[in-house]
Amino acid sequence: MIMTFRTVMMLLLSTCAVALGLMAIDPAQRIFRRWHKADEEQRYELEKESYLANTVVYIVFAIRVIAVPLYFWTMQSLVPMIPGAMCLWGVFNAVPILCWSALTLKFLFPVLYGGWLILARINNACKRNQLTRNLMGFYIAVMPLLIADCIIDLAIFLNLTPVYVSCCTSAIDLGPRPIPALIMGMAGQTLLLGTFLGLSIAFTIATFLCLRYARVEWISRTISATLAPTTIVAVTEVLTPWILQTPLHHCPFCLLQNTPSTIPFAALFWYALSCPWWALLTKRWGRTDGESEIIEKGVRGTLWITGGATATLGLTTIVVHLAMVFA
Repeated sequence: MIMTFRTVMMLLLSTCAVALGLMAIDPAQRIFRRWHKADEEQRYELEKESYLANTVVYIVFAIRVIAVPLYFWTMQSLVPMIPGAMCLWGVFNAVPILCWSALTLKFLFPVLYGGWLILARINNACKRNQLTRNLMGFYIAVMPLLIADCIIDLAIFLNLTPVYVSCCTSAIDLGPRPIPALIMGMAGQTLLLGTFLGLSIAFTIATFLCLRYARVEWISRTISATLAPTTIVAVTEVLTPWILQTPLHHCPFCLLQNTPSTIPFAALFWYALSCPWWALLTKRWGRTDGESEIIEKGVRGTLWITGGATATLGLTTIVVHLAMVFA
């Protein structure tokens, strides 16, 4: 185990999240089971109990959302302590099974955590806590993932040691590339970049159109599901070698490390691609009566606006970087 302030902080936050998460299970189950069957007096008692349960769950999910940037910040700080590591790739190879598995979870699970927090925001704006049962049911469904997420973080930082690892060059730059040099007579990188830019523009337009046309919402989600893997491939195969001006190097962690101004692109695109799924969640679980429906509609509209805006800013960030390279 490597003991630093940041690793200890991650251990403490993960332990705290597990403890609080387990503490909230019992009241969450009780509220979820009894809410619809309770009379006025019983519901009043359940509502009082829900205040504490909601607060605890709110803290837990907030911790896990904050832990995502903190996780990468902590792992980046360990690069000089891992022999052979030149970037995050090498640090991940110190505990490869756990770290590489956790990488995907760091992008997926916070979408669920953020979704609960958005539903809680709608519920807090309501006068009668209409979404209490939905919030508790959602928490019960997500709780196993939350505990697994925390346990993986604990296992990673407890098992990280300064072992010798291979650098990213020996892993990602060797072997055939996933994108052929030529595709139908066109340069593969150029075609991939055009696909990424085209999908990004289409996603941005569709997201803004969702403000007026509900039928466009699933188009936005479909593009989001396609754009996510396309972005990953575009970053490794085009953006990294072009922006870093290293034609044979494709490590995305080196791009973020050596060009920190690209970090906002990753954060903005993650938020933008999450917005269509948060909007789906609020539409399905955030409307129980007229009051909550009105509030949910406003929140969903905000999600579409901010999703389109962040997609635009993220895309602009990358276009500016590419323009600077070829200027």
